[in-house]
Amino acid sequence: MRYRLRWVVAAIAVVLSAPVPRAAATQSAAAGVQFALQQARWVPEGSTHPRQVLYVFMDANCPYCHTLWQALQPYYASGLQVRAILVGLIAASSPGKAAAILDAANPSAALRLNEQRWGQGPDPRGGIAPVAHPSVRDLRTLARNAELMQAFGIQGTPGIVFTASTGKMYVVPGMPAVAELPRLVATASVPPTIAPPPARR
Repeated sequence: MRYRLRWVVAAIAVVLSAPVPRAAATQSAAAGVQFALQQARWVPEGSTHPRQVLYVFMDANCPYCHTLWQALQPYYASGLQVRAILVGLIAASSPGKAAAILDAANPSAALRLNEQRWGQGPDPRGGIAPVAHPSVRDLRTLARNAELMQAFGIQGTPGIVFTASTGKMYVVPGMPAVAELPRLVATASVPPTIAPPPARR
């Protein structure tokens, strides 16, 4: 998995350095990036039959992520699905809160609870109670998610990645202006399902 992730990081660098991905190698790299997002352990929220999909890197204690979560709520009714890719970077309780969401019987409901109870939990940020000792699996998930986020050039949360109907990928680091969200959501599409890339010899 670590080897494949290193290859995906290189693929991301190719995609982000190419304004128009036309070459076969670049198309292969784009497929690798999309596969990495597809395979990430994300938490869905919003439409179950989406017309647009946004991958959002977020921390359960991130106030800007909370603002983005609030701002995107009205778009769910028109077909938006958000796929939250959790990291645990901001506070000591961030990995435990991410684990509480990931390991919940209904992770989507747990994520929603964390945001709806913002500032009402045991510390003044995300409202879900953190797991005291996150599992090795959860910690590995968070580490992989953080590496994937950084590979996109996103240095802090939130960060948005989406694919347009043209197949071009977009990266939005940080909290976009609320006035830009209608155009951003309208540009997004449902990404294609990508087959695993061939094993590298």
